[in-house]
Amino acid sequence: MLKQLMLAAAAALGLSACSGVSVQTNLNPGNFTDYFKASTVDVVQEDELEGKTYAVVGPVHGLSCQTDADDFPANETDARTALLRKAADKGANAVTIHKCVQAKDTGVCALSVTCYGDALYVKDEPKL
Repeated sequence: MLKQLMLAAAAALGLSACSGVSVQTNLNPGNFTDYFKASTVDVVQEDELEGKTYAVVGPVHGLSCQTDADDFPANETDARTALLRKAADKGANAVTIHKCVQAKDTGVCALSVTCYGDALYVKDEPKL
């Protein structure tokens, strides 16, 4: 009986010791929104816009920069993703990408890739 009482007291003490513990994480809901923002914008070709109602929101560019030789290399995928995020920030739902340019030793970047395009808002047309 005494053993059971001691065990119950130890369990109660152990559980109550954890009650004041608070957990903080570096997860911020805003980070998820920003991370997935690029997926809300479609890359379209000019000929895909034929017959659709759309407006040019404005020019956009995206940059990928390798600041020094030990960093991850700049690449077109990251530059395109940055362009898509900027288009989403402008309220666009599509972009046309005109070109991507690679440059070495720009003063800030050992290697950079910059993509240029237009942010568009394409109106959803009902399907008949």
